[in-house]
Amino acid sequence: MAQGEPRDEDESRRKFMLAGAGVLGACVAGITAAPALSMLTHPLRTPTTSGSDAFIPAGKLAQFEGTVPIKVDLYADKVDAWNRVVQVKIGSAWVMQHEDKLVAMSTVCPHLGCAIDFDAEGGKFVCPCHDSYFSLDGAVETGPSPRGMDALEVQTQGELVAIRYQRFRQGTETKEPV
Repeated sequence: MAQGEPRDEDESRRKFMLAGAGVLGACVAGITAAPALSMLTHPLRTPTTSGSDAFIPAGKLAQFEGTVPIKVDLYADKVDAWNRVVQVKIGSAWVMQHEDKLVAMSTVCPHLGCAIDFDAEGGKFVCPCHDSYFSLDGAVETGPSPRGMDALEVQTQGELVAIRYQRFRQGTETKEPV
């Protein structure tokens, strides 16, 4: 054997050290990548948003007595893939007694989404953006709105009133949830 030529055991030691370094590098990469992959795939593995399918507390039943509509703002916790925001305003509703029944209607105009107000003098709802007028039962009286105000589900439990808030497609004659 000439001087400077690697011996078989030196060669096998080098291969072993290279294989060991490769395995160690792969382990370090795996340990680092596992949490990152877990975070990135979290939205695929779990429900990541809270929707408007739950009833949201709106107030006490006594505050909605009478035929004058009361505007209530609805707040809920919003959850998305990585964030939780507590008590975010998700919308508003007009709530009142109509024909001995508690009703809630969205404050969003079905025409283009402007805010619907109540005109106490005229005793009707009005969308000031494009002059749509709605009766107390939410039916469209005049204006470009293609349908009446969108009714929302109301639930009473004892003295508490809760509303299921939803948004609906605007500019259509039919009430389509979005």
